[in-house]
Amino acid sequence: METFTQNIFVTKKETLKCSNCRKSIPQGQAFVAESEKHQGTCFGCSPFSKLAFLKPGNAALTRRSKKHSSLCGVVYAWNARRKRFERRGQYVEAAAIIKAEEECKADAAERLAKNQKAAIVRAEQDKIYIAEFSKAIRALYPNCPKNREVEIATHACEKYSGRVGRTAKAKEFDKKMIDLAVEAHIRHQETNYDSQFGKGKAKRQIRSDVKQDIKAVLYKWR
Repeated sequence: METFTQNIFVTKKETLKCSNCRKSIPQGQAFVAESEKHQGTCFGCSPFSKLAFLKPGNAALTRRSKKHSSLCGVVYAWNARRKRFERRGQYVEAAAIIKAEEECKADAAERLAKNQKAAIVRAEQDKIYIAEFSKAIRALYPNCPKNREVEIATHACEKYSGRVGRTAKAKEFDKKMIDLAVEAHIRHQETNYDSQFGKGKAKRQIRSDVKQDIKAVLYKWR
């Protein structure tokens, strides 16, 4: 079965209109379109309003339910911290979810065994990556305190953290990404940055206040 897939955005804009009913689509409501920059419809005017919503979290169920549904609306919501839209689930036919659940139940033990093996491999790969990231930090900052490069790399490369160490460029040991990881560590561990919050200062001002302190430590560690 070929599945027709469409994006559904929990919009962060306040100026969108449905191309079908011409009604405004308020911020935080669903907007069905290729992107927020494209013309689209409100959720009520779309064919997805009659489908069932499947929450994220089970990759096999998500993949299989999409395969068995003629329509799939992928929901995206804006993450203000990361400044990007992120997947929040999908709308598919209810019968497709039921069929996918049956398939997942039938091979649950087999998939569990495979996932456990894959997790062991990923954990080992992460250890190697963090070790290499530590070496890259030490190469750029040879005078940083003993074992501090490991602490910085472990923090920056923590899984699912969204920190610089998880970016594609960091995995290529890009100098800028390494610098950012080191600067972040110095900001929190070598300055009074964290203690300044709650004293009436804006975050931007606090960052500005410790900028020279960070530069001094960077110079010393190089």
